[in-house]
Amino acid sequence: MVSYENPQVPHEVNVSRESVLAEFVRLATGLCLVVLAVAAVLYFCGGALARLVPYSTEQRWVGGRVLAPISEPADVADAARVRAYLQELADDLARHMALPAGMRPVVHWSDTDVPNAFATLGGHVVITRGLYARMPSENALAMVLAHELAHLRERDPISAVGGTASLALVLGLLGGDVEQLAPQVAQAVQLGYSRRAERRADDAAVEAIVARYGHAGGAAAVFEVLAGYAGPLRGATPTLLSTHPADDDRIARLKQAAQQWDPVRQPLRPVDEH
Repeated sequence: MVSYENPQVPHEVNVSRESVLAEFVRLATGLCLVVLAVAAVLYFCGGALARLVPYSTEQRWVGGRVLAPISEPADVADAARVRAYLQELADDLARHMALPAGMRPVVHWSDTDVPNAFATLGGHVVITRGLYARMPSENALAMVLAHELAHLRERDPISAVGGTASLALVLGLLGGDVEQLAPQVAQAVQLGYSRRAERRADDAAVEAIVARYGHAGGAAAVFEVLAGYAGPLRGATPTLLSTHPADDDRIARLKQAAQQWDPVRQPLRPVDEH
């Protein structure tokens, strides 16, 4: 009789040579990259489609409302004078920026010390007291306004809404927590896009202030001032310090744009203090 014994199975068979934790991290990282890539496609497609919405339609959706919180001023009369000055400056800059037909930006004043300026749906631009008080010249203030007008011209506000809405729709269909996840995913996807949009808005703003003043002097001062701001950032609205990074590269580019400026022959204009 022939005896038979089962051979010994090698101990390394079906055993990962990596640790379980390392393998999990690798798989989780891959999954996150796939999710982020899909989110990016959804965000950009939604944003691109939103830009095709006629501006007149956007205005009808919004009406005269400013879809962002605004702090009402204590001194209504003084705020009205400042707002009129800002509106006049914005109107003059708009004449140099080839805005879409029917787009007449409306500037609003918000009585908060946080230095902030942003464009929102329907052609509305919000400037805060904190930003206005910190601007060292009208040229710097004009740079901020022209930058926000450039966002309106490129339809960046409605593009951001369209991108976030497309993500929210898909997350809703998948059963995810739309309220929690959509803004976070949109922010992650938008980071690189925002940099390009910000640079584009900067370039358009420089062209506008050169057309108005004959030079780009004072443009870099906007972000030099904001770079030193260390106060609290409150509220859910975008801020100059979060969506408009005051990095060294940005300041250097704006200084480069003003290299032909002669401060003796072309002094900066003071902010109208009314």
